[in-house]
Amino acid sequence: MSSFIHQVGQKVGSQMRLLFDGMLGNGMLEEGDPEKGEPLRRIVGDVAKTTTAPITSLTPITPGTISARGRKWQKRDFNLEERARRYLDSHAPKLAPLLVVGWNLRMRTTAGVAITSHSAVWLNPALRAISEEEVEKTLLHELAHLLAQHRHGRRRLAPHGPEWMQACIDLGIPGESRTHQLPFVGRRMKRHYLLRCPGCGESHERVRAPRRALACLSCCRRQNGGIYHECFRFVISRKPEE
Repeated sequence: MSSFIHQVGQKVGSQMRLLFDGMLGNGMLEEGDPEKGEPLRRIVGDVAKTTTAPITSLTPITPGTISARGRKWQKRDFNLEERARRYLDSHAPKLAPLLVVGWNLRMRTTAGVAITSHSAVWLNPALRAISEEEVEKTLLHELAHLLAQHRHGRRRLAPHGPEWMQACIDLGIPGESRTHQLPFVGRRMKRHYLLRCPGCGESHERVRAPRRALACLSCCRRQNGGIYHECFRFVISRKPEE
């Protein structure tokens, strides 16, 4: 798989991009670094409008990117994993054995996340302090993402589109909400940098200065078919100290 991605990247070059499964709205396009094995484009979420969720990006998958046990801040829960597999047994018997479920100790305001490329679900440990019902509900919510993508292969799906809604119905949570209203306490970090698009004037605030070239996603979509272009590269400035 890794060699296939590398070959595609060499052939198509800057014309290729990957769309993150789960991002909505405007945002930013980030240049890949061919020297580091990242020939494909990545999309980064709208940091100006998404204040309660972390910025997330999709990186080309290579063997060993995430081990079966997860990273050090991810704690696998085998009891929860077995329960999740039972939910999927009748709907996706090929997916169920691949499932990895656990707790992400870095989560603050996100209830859970489904990583479709790794058949993994990671939940916020704070759910346990609320109720077992919330743990179960969030688990099913995230499993619905995996089930929907499994049914439709590589086709790009809307994060909470009709495919996800049908998966929710099949898993026993019809009418499930797209977002949660749980009382999570997030960290408030001061944003020191301002990114402004020279085309449309759209701006974003960031805690740290980006290390790679970023361009306005809305302009790239409107003017260049969704592909990164230097004309729409953000102008970065440091905000004055308050």
